[in-house]
Amino acid sequence: MIKKILLAVIALLTSIYIGFWATAPRSVDPAQYQILADKYDVHIVRDKYAVPHIFGTRDIDAAFGLGYAHAEDDFATMQDVLLVTRGKLATLHGVDAAKTDYLVHFMDVWNVVDAGYESRINQQTRDHAEAYADGVNFYASEKPDNIAVGLLPVTGKDIIAGFTFKTPLFYGFDQVVAAVVEGRYGTGLDKLAHLHVTDSPQPDIGSQGIAIAPSRSDDGHTRLLVNSHQPLTGPVAWYEARVKTDEGWDMVGSTFPGSPVILHGHGPTLGWASTVNKPDLVDVYQLTINPNNGDQYLLDGEWRDFEVKDAAIDVTFWGPIRWTFHEAIYRSVHGPVFKTEKGAFALRWAGMDEMRTLEEMLAMNKARTQADFEAALSMTASPSINYVYADKDGNIAHYYNAMMPKRPEGDKFSAIDWQGLVAGDRSDLIWQGYYPFERMPRTVNPPSGLVYNANNTPYRSSIGEGQPKPKDYESSMGIQTNMTNRALRIEALFGADKAISREDLHRYKYDNRYAEGSVVDLVLKRLLAMSFEPDSELQAGQELLQNWDLGSDAESRVAALGVMTGSPFVMAVMRDEPEPDLVDVFQNALTLLQDHFGRIDPKWGEVNRLVRGDKSWPLSGAPDVLRAVYGVFDEEAGHQQATAGDSYIMFVEWSPDGILTSHSIHNFGSATLDATSNHYDDQAPIFASEKERRLPLDMVKLMAEKTSDKIIGGDLNLEHE
Repeated sequence: MIKKILLAVIALLTSIYIGFWATAPRSVDPAQYQILADKYDVHIVRDKYAVPHIFGTRDIDAAFGLGYAHAEDDFATMQDVLLVTRGKLATLHGVDAAKTDYLVHFMDVWNVVDAGYESRINQQTRDHAEAYADGVNFYASEKPDNIAVGLLPVTGKDIIAGFTFKTPLFYGFDQVVAAVVEGRYGTGLDKLAHLHVTDSPQPDIGSQGIAIAPSRSDDGHTRLLVNSHQPLTGPVAWYEARVKTDEGWDMVGSTFPGSPVILHGHGPTLGWASTVNKPDLVDVYQLTINPNNGDQYLLDGEWRDFEVKDAAIDVTFWGPIRWTFHEAIYRSVHGPVFKTEKGAFALRWAGMDEMRTLEEMLAMNKARTQADFEAALSMTASPSINYVYADKDGNIAHYYNAMMPKRPEGDKFSAIDWQGLVAGDRSDLIWQGYYPFERMPRTVNPPSGLVYNANNTPYRSSIGEGQPKPKDYESSMGIQTNMTNRALRIEALFGADKAISREDLHRYKYDNRYAEGSVVDLVLKRLLAMSFEPDSELQAGQELLQNWDLGSDAESRVAALGVMTGSPFVMAVMRDEPEPDLVDVFQNALTLLQDHFGRIDPKWGEVNRLVRGDKSWPLSGAPDVLRAVYGVFDEEAGHQQATAGDSYIMFVEWSPDGILTSHSIHNFGSATLDATSNHYDDQAPIFASEKERRLPLDMVKLMAEKTSDKIIGGDLNLEHE
């Protein structure tokens, strides 16, 4: 597909055929959406850091306000997200975005949404999505410049489709697609590349959530850490907001562009942290094609016809010049099919026909008890994501949430390798439906008073009794069994602490060390056991690392060499890639440090920087430590720039009498794109210093520190505030 597009571009550059040129359709006039304000009544108060606190009588008022406020701060990214969801990103960003548009067609996103929008999700969810879309449209009516052709109007279907398309990408569906397209699936090389959704940095496999019950805290408080690791900018970077309505929607936390709910955070009585999980949620079936008819495949001894649809992908080249490419998409009873030089492969994945994810997330946002929260999860409408939960009554839990395919069990199927290539000529191997929520691994109120997840196995989610056991789950579920460095450090730090204080939790969260037995620890031991030429740079580096404590503190003069040597091995494990050559990595790290800093032992904070515009701050932290920092070395700037990892961090606690306090910090600030705003980087130095701010959840305190105050609509009753 991509090769065909590139060849077509070459043809464009050399062709003089006048009929090739086309003019892009004109966009609608944004001014017509001014009247949308008459449908809603919303009050948006921005606090000291310009974080929006959005109040409405109805949930849809706040949804409208959330769409509007987020568009104020990050409209360009939101526009990209919406165009991605429609399979129209190439109309704005050209041929490089065509692969993403094709993936939307391949996943059949819009047929799923169109078929079920009126029947499969409830009216409340549709109204919520449409109100959020109206907020974006209303913003566009006020700021009509730089709106992409064809973007308006944004609709509720756009918002629903965003969940259908994006949620499978968090468990790695796009990686499987890339492996199949490139002929690598089933060869042992199927994790060597990623099919990126955009050119923005993709989420690294990271995040952690920790919940502490009153029995484990030093003062009877319930404590929750919300600490997801995401890219610092782009379509899946965190945006902080608060919403509160008379209808019971009361949440503060963070969300993504195009998401009309808080994706993790807390309400007055409960909260949760989200982390990525990766059970086996995708199956690849190898099909047998009829040698006499390429449009047929073999199933149960008979030739079946493929369903064939046309994917029309519009690509803009220069200004208004656009061309539509056409690509056939084949579909078997298993799912959509790729035909490659290695054969024909059908894909079947968790969430391939799911459009109710927003409905489940909205129910989570409005939950007030653990029973409410579990009832929301029991919809089984979210393809994956762990939840670490806590509430004011002292309940804590880890839910290994996923739409787990119900693959056939029994002796007849015991030899099937569901994580490899599955025979496509047997209908009994085509799974139907998912296991219910009750069958998912979970740890609820364990005796230890501690639950956690750091992208590790659910079988180690606490310490001691009360954790799920592998024998209780079908092997075909493909439940992960890994332990990350962060998980090992959580166990080491929290394991012996029987009375965890607020200060303890804060200190443990910002721990920046690698554990004994971790990937980096093992790499270091291998390196120290090697022999290098006397008085060589390699030997000097080896002698320096003999004194490394496996920490990544900004002041350390050993961490730079240690982290830069160990990080490639950490990333290889996280991405299931072959490990690099140790001596080559070590030499490259030594050379880079010597060339850019004039020494092999600069302070780690001189190398590792949080960069925003023309400012930068030193950072502690490294890949797969609890103070997670993933970066890219900028040769021109001469230092490493943080691109992902710790981004939005929240500490929540409920006292024994139910009093709630909440502290949070964002990696940059609320003004996502406006470099002239004070709020473009006002949280960055606080973030770099490993501190947070107390959220003004009380209306009096909020109004005392507000930076702006806007009412949209004319009949808002402010008593609810």
